[in-house]
Amino acid sequence: MREGRSPELSRKLTLTATLAALYALGRITPVSKLIGISGTITAGGIIAPLIGIMLEPSYAIAAVLIGTMVGSLVPWNPLKFYGLDFLPGTLNVVMISFAVHGKKSRSIIMFLFMLGLFLVTPNTEVFVGKFYSPPVPYLWLHVVALVILISPLSNQLATRLSSTNRAFVLLAVTVLAFTGTMIEHVTGGVLYALIVGRGALFAWPIIYLAYPVERAILIAGAALVCTPTIILLRSVIRERVIAKSSAVASSPN
Repeated sequence: MREGRSPELSRKLTLTATLAALYALGRITPVSKLIGISGTITAGGIIAPLIGIMLEPSYAIAAVLIGTMVGSLVPWNPLKFYGLDFLPGTLNVVMISFAVHGKKSRSIIMFLFMLGLFLVTPNTEVFVGKFYSPPVPYLWLHVVALVILISPLSNQLATRLSSTNRAFVLLAVTVLAFTGTMIEHVTGGVLYALIVGRGALFAWPIIYLAYPVERAILIAGAALVCTPTIILLRSVIRERVIAKSSAVASSPN
């Protein structure tokens, strides 16, 4: 038993370390400046879908945590939010991992929980209408992502990811990148409100205008980077991910 499990564990640990290194590279690559605090939004979100697709939740968490810590060693990318800035990326990859590995309901629950948490967190705003923003819900794009996560577009993701049809792979990666980056964003919003305090109230209208553009860049980057990688790893996904998701689907729990 142990001899049979050892090579499998070694493969998982090697894959986790490799993806952690890629995530660290993403974390040191700036995409845009944060609003209201020092620091940058990084390209870590471009690598996150690949981590969630290839790893089970526990290993995905380890990859993000290690990659975040390693990425923080460079002088222009220190840890933010008192060291809690690994949490948004963690929820991103865990939600994706659940969705791909046949646990879509858990992904939906995670997303709903974070939206609810944002709404009840002090110093957040449900509607923005001051300064440069029209009076519309701040979380409008997050709700779109939730609808897509609930919809048939997020069904049979593992099968689509292992398809020989490139369009199917691209669609699956885009769905995962979109929903993943939006739960990452709302989690970051909760941390921002808790740590910045009342000062966050002045920033939401500006963030509201900026975040769709930032998220679009991350989604496009994920589609460009992750899609060809997934196509190259199609056989691995077929043998490992589909087998696990099928086992989950057939489980009585």
